[in-house]
Amino acid sequence: MESELQQVAAPVRAGRGRPAKLTAALIVAKTREMLLLKQPEEITFALLGRELRVPSSSVYNYFPNREALLAAVAADVFAGFHFDDPGPGAPWQQRLRAWLDEIDRFLDRNPVAFRVMATNSQASSGWINVRAPLLEVLDSLGYSGRELTLVHAWFEGQVTGMLLIEYHSALNRAIAGDFDVDPASATSEAERCDMERRHYLPTIRREEIVTMGYDCLIGALERMVADRACK
Repeated sequence: MESELQQVAAPVRAGRGRPAKLTAALIVAKTREMLLLKQPEEITFALLGRELRVPSSSVYNYFPNREALLAAVAADVFAGFHFDDPGPGAPWQQRLRAWLDEIDRFLDRNPVAFRVMATNSQASSGWINVRAPLLEVLDSLGYSGRELTLVHAWFEGQVTGMLLIEYHSALNRAIAGDFDVDPASATSEAERCDMERRHYLPTIRREEIVTMGYDCLIGALERMVADRACK
């Protein structure tokens, strides 16, 4: 279901030199834009007011504080996540892989989501809804209590950490071949090996690394489930 903010059309300029009419949707949209370059803690109502060309006090008419604003941004961002769940009747590996693939696509399209997964040091309600299938799968595998919390924290951290790193690393690999690499100039075997590594870096695709990471995570979880069954 689309959020109320999503149902509002993108703001249109009210005329030359005049700002568009201020709305909650316009404030959220501008905050999302700013979060592409700034950390959440850098967003202030004074800064928003300057960007929107309105008094900062006007922003308070829609949001009482920054935490409320970031919660609205998170809800708006994660409302765009759509997961075609194979359902509880499908093998858990298939269900988990479908969720992982959609998480990958979503975060690649919406990098701001990394910055609003947590607001006020707590998981945002939008992110809680997005990660719900992971909890459901772990629960179906018999995990509960502290053990469920531990495995969930490990799995979620590995997924989001890998995707965040890969979001930045993919660009770096693409330009890694811009300088000449001459293995003959190496002064040690370690340096020669690193030169060879850098030579192939531009050929490594993001999809290869993400697939490898997901295979390792699901394989590790399979082994953990098997070990539990043997106890």
